[in-house]
Amino acid sequence: MAESFLTPVIESLVHLLTNEVRSFNGVRKKVESLQKELEIIQCLLKDADARSDRGELSDSVKTWVKQLREEADRIEDVIDEYRHNVAQSNTDKHGFVGFLSKVGHRIKALKSRYPIASQICEINESLRRIKDTGQAYGLSQSLELQSSSCQTTYIEEHDPRLASLFIVEDDEYVDVPSIQEELKRSLIEGVSARTVTSMVGQGGIGKTTLVKKVYDEVKQNFDCSAWITVSRSYDVKKLLKIMMQEMCATAEYAGTSTGENNIIQGLVTPLRQYLQTKSYLVVFDDVWNADFWTVMKHALPGSNKCGRIIITTRNATIAAACKESPFDNIQRLETWSQNEAWKLFCKKTFRYEFESRCPTELEKLSHEIVSKCQGLPLTIATVAGILSRKRKVEFEWQRVLGNLDSEFKTNPELTRITKILSLSYHDLPYHLKSCLLYFGIFPEEYRISCDRLYELWIAEGIVKASGDKTLKDVAKEYLNELIERNLVLFEMYYGALPYCQVHDLLREFILSRANDSCFCRVLDEKNSKFGGKSRCLSIHGSMKSVSETIKEYSGVRSIFLFDFNDDQLISNMSFLVNLLQNFKLLRVLDFEGAHLDYLPEELGYVFHLRYLNLKRTNIKVIPKCIGKLHNLQTLNLMFTLVQMLPKSIGKLHNLRTLNLKLTLIRELPMEINKLRNLRHISSFCKDKTQRNSIHGTNLGVKIQEGFGYLEDLETLEYVEVYPSGLVSFIDDLEKLRKLKAFGVLKLTTETSRAICAITKKLNHLEHLYLATTNEDYILDVEPFSSSPPLLLQRLSLIGQLQKLPHWISELWNLQALFLSFSKLTEDPLKYLKHLPNLMSLRLRQSYDGEQLHFEEGGFQKLKDLTLLKLKRLKVVKMDRGTLPLLKILNVDSCTLMEEIPAGIQHLRNLKELTIREMPTEFVVRIQPNGGLDYLKIQHVPIVQAY
Repeated sequence: MAESFLTPVIESLVHLLTNEVRSFNGVRKKVESLQKELEIIQCLLKDADARSDRGELSDSVKTWVKQLREEADRIEDVIDEYRHNVAQSNTDKHGFVGFLSKVGHRIKALKSRYPIASQICEINESLRRIKDTGQAYGLSQSLELQSSSCQTTYIEEHDPRLASLFIVEDDEYVDVPSIQEELKRSLIEGVSARTVTSMVGQGGIGKTTLVKKVYDEVKQNFDCSAWITVSRSYDVKKLLKIMMQEMCATAEYAGTSTGENNIIQGLVTPLRQYLQTKSYLVVFDDVWNADFWTVMKHALPGSNKCGRIIITTRNATIAAACKESPFDNIQRLETWSQNEAWKLFCKKTFRYEFESRCPTELEKLSHEIVSKCQGLPLTIATVAGILSRKRKVEFEWQRVLGNLDSEFKTNPELTRITKILSLSYHDLPYHLKSCLLYFGIFPEEYRISCDRLYELWIAEGIVKASGDKTLKDVAKEYLNELIERNLVLFEMYYGALPYCQVHDLLREFILSRANDSCFCRVLDEKNSKFGGKSRCLSIHGSMKSVSETIKEYSGVRSIFLFDFNDDQLISNMSFLVNLLQNFKLLRVLDFEGAHLDYLPEELGYVFHLRYLNLKRTNIKVIPKCIGKLHNLQTLNLMFTLVQMLPKSIGKLHNLRTLNLKLTLIRELPMEINKLRNLRHISSFCKDKTQRNSIHGTNLGVKIQEGFGYLEDLETLEYVEVYPSGLVSFIDDLEKLRKLKAFGVLKLTTETSRAICAITKKLNHLEHLYLATTNEDYILDVEPFSSSPPLLLQRLSLIGQLQKLPHWISELWNLQALFLSFSKLTEDPLKYLKHLPNLMSLRLRQSYDGEQLHFEEGGFQKLKDLTLLKLKRLKVVKMDRGTLPLLKILNVDSCTLMEEIPAGIQHLRNLKELTIREMPTEFVVRIQPNGGLDYLKIQHVPIVQAY
């Protein structure tokens, strides 16, 4: 991250030149000179960053880079202080007082140019001294020389993945039968044409080990075979020569020139000719670059002699690039279930004793240790290997569990795992490194809302505009690439709530990297000292040990509080007031979950604040000073006790996201319609008096007439419409041509038809929520029949349908479907089973039939299924081959069902099964050695389990 810290500084300088000092010629020249100097230095630092990833940076160069970083921070402080002072002198007064105020502002601005000019001169001089120091010691020249001679690839002294190729004994390995058998079958059976099978998964997931076991078992079925380890440092010519030696030793190099293309052609030609009449099996292990396949595929003919290629990679994008025919296959490897992890742990830990079983007295501690490994086979095997050499007594196990985090940093056996995971980080482009380091801010095993992450990245300036794409769209692309590279774990809850997190081991690497680069500092009871400057503070737990420490450095731009429950400090507000007074240049304040019940007027001091998260706090009142935060982009009040918004919110002209879900706010003020930069309004009013309504305890929020002026709005959830105001509501809605998410409540049959007639014209719609006033109203969605919203990803229909709309089966992008109070009499599954991207299905009081049948081949991507209050349902059948990816199954209050769904034993990926409020005699049949991690049975009086 050596070069990336200069990017926001240069952007601040450009902003200063454009908006602040354009009329101050003397200052302008100094700023331009500083900007050019930094752009030159940035080019050097980009190369330094690449060399740092490879461990090739000397301590002297690291010190030099650190000095540059401190100067960059100083520049940013000077600019932000200047803009803050200018902004403080500006007022909203009108008339003669307003005129005097503007004159005073101009005078203050003129005075402000002198200190900023002198400070920029000092900074320029300081940069020159640092540069001269670098030149005197040959640091900058050395860096330039090293960079110019640097190869695009490099070779590590020792490949930490080597052990994956060698399994000493069979009892060290735990089979993954479904994947192994499928892979064997695809290699030996199937079409005679060439096929490519890509195994995709994060580092340490067991790709190499699994493929090597299968490769050794089946290679004798082929005329020739080769195992080629590619890695980041691959050389195409060298790999072709290795493949030639392994597969066709009699073939000779056919090149006639020393040119690069001719050399490769001279190697490809004899290989291709030799393999044309042979059956062959080739494994390309650890592929990092999609360009690799564009060359290598030419050496492997697509004849009818059964050519089989296996590729292992951490990047799903590379796997997709290698898929060229319908017979090619991509197999994703996921972290192991607790059951699979436990088998491997016991095999490895107790190989020579206790019949490979864990002693009863060690079971509880052993399960805790296995849980810490989070289903990563490499970690499980390594930790188990260490424990196998220790005494099998409780205090030894307890010591290992207590020291496991530090052991990952110091134990040579465990640091190998960190090195393997770090390879993926080093392969990232520069803009994604900041995105990944951001995960170090959050606590261990913390699930992060994707929307929250997008807004934070945008507020921090990490996300850069790209063409016509919105910043949120670009942020989604960033996260998707991290997911595709298997660095970030992604999960969709109820098909509507996307969350992500990183593996704890990768987080340890991230924390180390973030600390070294001053990206973020984590403060808790164990680490209450800064130990160096940082732009971001992540405070975990009580503030008693760190409340004084934070005063030592005022350059912080972002503050996060986690598990912050120190009532004494919060109640007297001294901590928060001091925080706001000391850190006036803050951009991000994230108080989610803190025991906070009051916001002081000092909040108005933090002029640069872009992101304010008060979710799950006890805040009841938003002070008027919120109107001073002219740079605020995100305001999150979700799950707070706020009952109304102040009129001053109309001054937040840069506000983009307003989250009011599950607050006590029943009506949005008219001033909202002034916020022309607003992109997202999310709202749900919490009302405990409505517990038995069609909406549960949630009500929509009233929005004022004129919301159509918010033409850039992308999200409008969840508002109410009344028949008396329908015409103006529709007129406003029709203007929101960029709308992607829309939720409306309190519909009648007539209003629902009118709303659907307008909504179908919204061509960008991805999420749609329609709900009637009560369950007696029919939800009329017939207007969609002629033109369904084909981009829909999430659809919720709350109200009577009587029959399932046929157009739903055409929504190929649909990921989540929620039907409630539909009163369907025909099994809806036969119309939904072929939806190719459906991941979540919730049926709540929506089907009045006696049987649901999940037919073979249906619901190939469904992961989450809920059957709730289907009062007449008696039987659920699940054929073999249906629901292959189902992880979560909830069966709740289906009072006529007598046993668990038939065929549940075929669900090989089922991890969580919840059964609630079932009849008095309910039979549960579960295979004793199944893969279930979680079985919850509530309010079921009699249960028989098999």
